[in-house]
Amino acid sequence: MSGLPEHAVPDEVDTDDWRLAVRGSVGQPRTFDAADLADLPTETFSADFDCEAGWVAEGLSWRGVRVGDLLARAEPSPESRFALVHAMDGDYACAFPLDRLESAVLALELDGEPLPVAHGGPARLVPTGDGDCWESVKWVDAIELTADRPDDTAREIALGRID
Repeated sequence: MSGLPEHAVPDEVDTDDWRLAVRGSVGQPRTFDAADLADLPTETFSADFDCEAGWVAEGLSWRGVRVGDLLARAEPSPESRFALVHAMDGDYACAFPLDRLESAVLALELDGEPLPVAHGGPARLVPTGDGDCWESVKWVDAIELTADRPDDTAREIALGRID
């Protein structure tokens, strides 16, 4: 299908009742389910996905919701400058400056099909522009806005898998 390698799905990942929470320094904490996301405008873009492990998946076609559109519905507070994107495995989380995260896409489809759980479904963060592969958070279940840069685990966990 996509050329992305499949990795084991952690036991903690349960997609049956998946929801996405947008919380933290927001005026209107929100929870989105798949139907809510289906009602939002979507974007499709193609890009190569290269990993620090040395492989490249070429020409992937992602479709999803622009993160900025989701965040706007939660009314970020004026002091919000960063966000921590959480994976539903309970361990993986990646920090972003808010202005960079707003341009990312929460991908719901890959190559015209619903995003498989093995590739991060039901929702995977796909940053646009330059970035590192470990910033593409699989199994996203929460986006937490903060005034200060939060601690993240993504780089350490992802690079630990390469060694």
